[in-house]
Amino acid sequence: MREAIGGSMLLYIIIPVLFLFVAFIAFIMNYASAYRASNYLVTQIETCDASDECDHSSIQDMAENIRSKYHYTRQIDNNTFCYIKNNKGTVYRVTLWVAFDVPLIGNNLFGFQVRTESKTIYNVFNDSLFGQSISPCN
Repeated sequence: MREAIGGSMLLYIIIPVLFLFVAFIAFIMNYASAYRASNYLVTQIETCDASDECDHSSIQDMAENIRSKYHYTRQIDNNTFCYIKNNKGTVYRVTLWVAFDVPLIGNNLFGFQVRTESKTIYNVFNDSLFGQSISPCN
């Protein structure tokens, strides 16, 4: 009888630890997806010098590329981007939320953000990105 009670107690210890391990790995994978998506957006901004003359000339096109390449599921809009002007040009900041979709709870479970900034894009002093107006950073 003692072996049966000891075996069930062992399950009470192992199952929560296993659940925490799986949740941690799932969160790390979703954070990595958001980080790669953010780096992709910054790379596209730097490559095109924030102009709308590239082949992916809209934010919606870049959002579709992110969904297909990096499986980032949160919505990307003009609030994702902001800019900081300095005396040489403009620095663009991309802020993406970590998407952690849990069934029956939803997508807005955690409040973690991934923020990346572009290098200074020289001689660009406008408040638009790929032809769409964005707001200054706080």
